[in-house]
Amino acid sequence: MERILVVVWTCCLSLVLCQAFSMTTTKASPRPPRLIYCVFLERANVTCHWKAGDIPAKNYTLKVERMPFIRNAKSTLFTCTTSENSCTAITKSTARITYCITVIAHTDSQDISSERRCQSGRIEVMLYPVTLDSVKPVRGRPQCLNVTWISTLALFPVADSEVEKLKSQIEFTAEGQFNVQVENVTARNKSLMVCLFRPDTSYTVRLRHSYEGPQSPWSLWSNAQHGRTGEDAPSVAPPFWRRVIQTDKNGWRLVSLHWKPLPRLLANGRVLFFGVTCQTESAQVLNDHGSCSHLGHTSTSCSLHLPEGRCSCKLTASTSAGSSPKARIWLLGASEAEPPPPRQIAATPLDDNSLDIRWMAPVDWSPSGFVVEWFAVKETEKNNSILYWEKLNSSCKSLVITEGVKPMERYAVSVTALYGEQGAGQDGTIHMYTRQGAPTAAPKEVLVQQITGRTAEIVWSPVPVELLHGFIRNYTISYSKENQQAKRVLVPGHVHHYSLKNLLPGNYIILVQANTDAGPGKAGFTKMHIGESSDEMSIVTYTLLSIMGTTLPLALIACLAQSKMVKQKLCPDVPDPSDSSLANWTPKTTLENMPVMTEFKIEHSKVVLLGESELENSNPDEYLTDHSVCDLQTYSSPCYSPPPVSQAQTTQNTIQPVKQCFTRAKTTSNADLSSCPSVYSSVHFSQMPPSPPTLLLDSTYQSNHWQHSTVSVNEVNLQLGGDSEPSASPRSTTRAHPPLSKPDELKTFSRGHVTPKPFFSKHL
Repeated sequence: MERILVVVWTCCLSLVLCQAFSMTTTKASPRPPRLIYCVFLERANVTCHWKAGDIPAKNYTLKVERMPFIRNAKSTLFTCTTSENSCTAITKSTARITYCITVIAHTDSQDISSERRCQSGRIEVMLYPVTLDSVKPVRGRPQCLNVTWISTLALFPVADSEVEKLKSQIEFTAEGQFNVQVENVTARNKSLMVCLFRPDTSYTVRLRHSYEGPQSPWSLWSNAQHGRTGEDAPSVAPPFWRRVIQTDKNGWRLVSLHWKPLPRLLANGRVLFFGVTCQTESAQVLNDHGSCSHLGHTSTSCSLHLPEGRCSCKLTASTSAGSSPKARIWLLGASEAEPPPPRQIAATPLDDNSLDIRWMAPVDWSPSGFVVEWFAVKETEKNNSILYWEKLNSSCKSLVITEGVKPMERYAVSVTALYGEQGAGQDGTIHMYTRQGAPTAAPKEVLVQQITGRTAEIVWSPVPVELLHGFIRNYTISYSKENQQAKRVLVPGHVHHYSLKNLLPGNYIILVQANTDAGPGKAGFTKMHIGESSDEMSIVTYTLLSIMGTTLPLALIACLAQSKMVKQKLCPDVPDPSDSSLANWTPKTTLENMPVMTEFKIEHSKVVLLGESELENSNPDEYLTDHSVCDLQTYSSPCYSPPPVSQAQTTQNTIQPVKQCFTRAKTTSNADLSSCPSVYSSVHFSQMPPSPPTLLLDSTYQSNHWQHSTVSVNEVNLQLGGDSEPSASPRSTTRAHPPLSKPDELKTFSRGHVTPKPFFSKHL
């Protein structure tokens, strides 16, 4: 037990002694400053950097000792003092010689020196930047530039034979770009060829160098120089597409070919021209190139006619260095069925100037690529719109389009799948707006097409699509009478006519507006008039027509039944002179040599009515011989129009028959009574007082069949005596008198002492 205790105490004592010895040793030997690196500038100075030791120092002294070229010669010491961890000593010496460097830390108790390091100054020399002289393209190598520089040995302590020992870096920036690229290069002499560039690209170039080992710092960058690489053939084919415009009756198709200019990164130079060749499936090259024969560097489309069979077209772009790979498209035959279009095509507006288009490939088909087309929809043909399109590989199922997209403008977006030599499939198309607005125009030609009763048919033409600025959801039709509240009707957007029913009579104003998601647009208007009780008028018209259709036949029947009565009232029977007592009286004395009687008195007349047939077959002379004496009565009848009478002598012992027709004179209209029989009158004279007034009977005779005529009355000489009988001999001369108007006729009767008696007063 005691032995164990002795061992424990011995161990503890040993540990205490070790710690005490260690503390004593540390205090006796503190860690000095450690030199990190130095930078020598040719014939200028040297700057060294160090790390402090364990004991804080008040300041440091840097000692740079230049070793002599000749053995046993004295060295030269260069110093500087600082409180920092770096210091620059002025040497004005070349870096080709050897230098020994020491850092001394000054503490409160002592000075502690770092380990002395001796080395050639060229190990850590910083070379001065060189001066770039030129940057030129290399003929036949469009990816390379040849860079040359100049320097002096006094400032650049590297001989031409030592250039290979240098490390070199080049900094370049392509024109129009901001990212700077730095690459290591190897210099063989004071010129070097760098092949890190793109063809036909302008670059800004700078150089820097360092001497040999990794401890040598890089020099500053040289001055900048500009250079442009040479042209190369385009590295890729231009994007190529086609559209079939129309097909004629022979199956030939007018095809429009489209391509995009190559970007500068891929064109590798200035494209001088494009070349298009088309051939049939049997590799027969078509000679008719249409507008595709000479295509300049600005051309992006052309058109030509292709036969109805399967065809292919190739496109190349050429620069001064060569032609690009060939872009090729296939066109199916006119009678071939096209593969299906992509599925689930959708468009989502991202902002006012971009659309996100997404789709899915057709089921059971593996497209080789896709083409997305879009253009602004206008009222005119879509060929007049600018066509935008992008050709994508088969892995792409979406595209964000920004080119040619504006708000409140409708775009037709279509996606077509490509199937290699099988050609292109059908396209799927949707219409889209980035942002909708209200229409800026009213519907055109708002018209009232037809009004039937209280129903009006309203028609209108749609607003041009350029002025819609959105999808029409519906139309609002507002109609109102004057000073009344308007009524409104919503009509679906695809309908362009509507019937307004149960309209009250009056004047109406009709407004039609197109509505989009953004609101209503301007209103087109028209006016119309609904007639008073148009339906009732139709019913009244039908009722009146029905009544008239029933009444007229009854009236005709009544007229026929009363025809005899009418004849009796309008055309009464005239007494027959043959029934008088003087019917068989024959005068014994002739009147040839008797003096002419200028005055006589008309006592009475007897008028006989005969039919027209009896008039034609009768003998007036015989008639008068049987009726020598009759009384003459004058009637002023509206149905009777007497023939004109003149004062004349006639050679016949007769009075000419006169066809007479009764007409009503009560109104200005004439009633046709042509059925009335003709009237014959005979005049007989009795003994009269001396010197009676002369009677003149004149009237105008009018008929539909007769012209104006003059009727003569025999001038008779009467002999006065007791039992003697008058004898008459026809001795006459006829004098025609002009027709008299009805007032003049009445005056003539008054002067002749003839008192007219109304006809209807006697017989009606």
